[in-house]
Amino acid sequence: MLPPLIFEGHSDEVPLIDKAKNSWSSHIYAFYNGDVSIEYRENKLHHVFTCTARGCGHKVSRNQTSKDRNSTKNLRKHALKCWGEDTVNAASDIGGLEQARALLKRHKGERNQRLTDIFKSHSTAGHGATLSHVPLTRAQTRLRPFRIAVDRGFRYLMKSGRPNLWTPSPSTIARDVKVLYKKTREHISIRLRERDGCVSLATDAWTSPNHRAFVAVSGHWEEDGQRVNCLLDFVEVPKVHIFIH
Repeated sequence: MLPPLIFEGHSDEVPLIDKAKNSWSSHIYAFYNGDVSIEYRENKLHHVFTCTARGCGHKVSRNQTSKDRNSTKNLRKHALKCWGEDTVNAASDIGGLEQARALLKRHKGERNQRLTDIFKSHSTAGHGATLSHVPLTRAQTRLRPFRIAVDRGFRYLMKSGRPNLWTPSPSTIARDVKVLYKKTREHISIRLRERDGCVSLATDAWTSPNHRAFVAVSGHWEEDGQRVNCLLDFVEVPKVHIFIH
């Protein structure tokens, strides 16, 4: 059996594909390469679509001599295998085919659930807020608290629906917190020294069986007719007595 005859870009059939593309508005085409090839099988013209999923490259052909030559059934059938039903359905609510294709290209390699959230965040269907039904992974507990910025679960939570959000590195967060603490301490110190009046102090302590105990010290005063609440200190309690004998 002779192999199918494949036409390259100089073929006379190529303009026919370009003309046909103008009528392809379904979102399902976003999951396939925009460069559609032409093959003749048993003297029958076929359009061949190549899946763009990473590591796939599967080809889906469509017989152009049949009555259902514009059917997207087989294209959708394969897309469901590579991308999942949620992602394929979410792509249908994007403003247009080119926008869906651009999003897929920009976020190629993302997990299917992430792609679903990305598509929903660009949806024009007016479904309101996007809610994810996938349980979030628990952020890891670390002795260095700023290391949570590189935790996989934390980054997934922060970027869900906001794929372009930038999360700083642990060293950047640590530096900024130190600067913020220094400036805030100086500012509060000046305000308290300049104050001519009383400052009410309050403390609150709490703990939980699976974590550490803490004590907070806060200051409260009136300024220009407005109540001011200020956290003065926040310390960890090295030893806890919970009144169990």
